[in-house]
Amino acid sequence: MPAAPISGRVTRREYETRIAPRSLLRTFAQKQLHIFARFCIHPELRLALYRWMGIAIGRHVFVGLDTWLDDQFPELITIEDDVTVSFRVTLVVHDDAKRMDRTEAGAADGTVAPITLKRGCYLGAGCLLLPGVTIGEKAVVGAGAVVTKDVPAGKIAVGVPARVVGDATA
Repeated sequence: MPAAPISGRVTRREYETRIAPRSLLRTFAQKQLHIFARFCIHPELRLALYRWMGIAIGRHVFVGLDTWLDDQFPELITIEDDVTVSFRVTLVVHDDAKRMDRTEAGAADGTVAPITLKRGCYLGAGCLLLPGVTIGEKAVVGAGAVVTKDVPAGKIAVGVPARVVGDATA
């Protein structure tokens, strides 16, 4: 599986112009594939559409219906083997933060950061993962959680914002 072209948060402008420039046609194609993938009934075809968008997806992965995987920078999403992404989960790899060291409201340059779902993790229905988050191996994210920080391997995280509440292996 190819690695994301960056490992941490960078400005959106730098990413779009220097690191991974893209044409308007490519962006349009990614968005069209995303529309089809979100509502595709056949799970294997859904995964194929997400892969065509540029998302790195391992083997034995399930992605539920009406899931929003960032269609602006799909190459920044990595889903390893044996991962379950329940329905209506949202993965966002870009934002509109004005600064790199903190978040300030308002339209500005914005930043991008990769999301990685490690082997065997589980994302509950309707959870939201923000830029730069890694979900550890065999970790569980509860339904409706808003994940702003990494979830360690083998842990359960729930709530808004998500907090670790226990072990997934217990």
